[in-house]
Amino acid sequence: MRNLLSYWTFSFSSAVLATLLLIYVSTVGIRGKRALPLIFVLFATCFFSPLHVLSTHYLFSAHMIVHVILLLVIGPLLVASESQKPNKFATSFYFLKNHPMLTWLTGVCMMWVWHIPWVFNKTMMYMHESPFLLSMLEPMMLVFAGIVFSSPIINSRKEYRIDALSGVVYLFTACIACSLLGLLITFAPAGTYHHFLSMHDNYGLNRIILQNGITQSIDQQAAGLIMWVPCCLVYVSGAMYLLARWFHQKEEAILSK
Repeated sequence: MRNLLSYWTFSFSSAVLATLLLIYVSTVGIRGKRALPLIFVLFATCFFSPLHVLSTHYLFSAHMIVHVILLLVIGPLLVASESQKPNKFATSFYFLKNHPMLTWLTGVCMMWVWHIPWVFNKTMMYMHESPFLLSMLEPMMLVFAGIVFSSPIINSRKEYRIDALSGVVYLFTACIACSLLGLLITFAPAGTYHHFLSMHDNYGLNRIILQNGITQSIDQQAAGLIMWVPCCLVYVSGAMYLLARWFHQKEEAILSK
């Protein structure tokens, strides 16, 4: 039996996604020597590494890890690392700053919609019947949601960010929405997300998974906890940083008088 770490894969849809990412990066521009390699390492982890095999064919928890990376890591990294040079997206980012409710709903609703049990099970079923379209649609929408949601908070241009206190409310309410979704997934009846129960063991990994004591119930609970704890930690950490920055600005304003 092959070692799990040897299951690196390549698909045409993943190559197309990588190409689209390159086009976006070349259009917007990325500042910082470490940002671009990190983005592509994370992208490769999601779509070419053993994590991709597990998330597509075996484990709901692995699928959730991919969602978190796309929505809360790659999307925000693209925004935070955007070049300061003028580009075609400048007007769009200004629009996003002036419509924080729209950006909040885009990020939170995208997260909720993809994890409604009926939507998730149907999407995963059709993904194997029409792999090219749906295997591109889901990650593209999640990265897009991550860009839109994070833009008013961490845009590289200060003029495209909302004020600190509004940002605290923005992130804290997102944490509440994320926690509710995580709770629902964690405590939902086992088999609610039943896609992986009907999958064939094409890669021969079921034995490894069962040997590690990962049952369908444990897998679903782990997926819910991944949605609940790490995601909420990201939001709360961002809110605390913004709150500290607001206090610092107030202190500077008082001392300058």
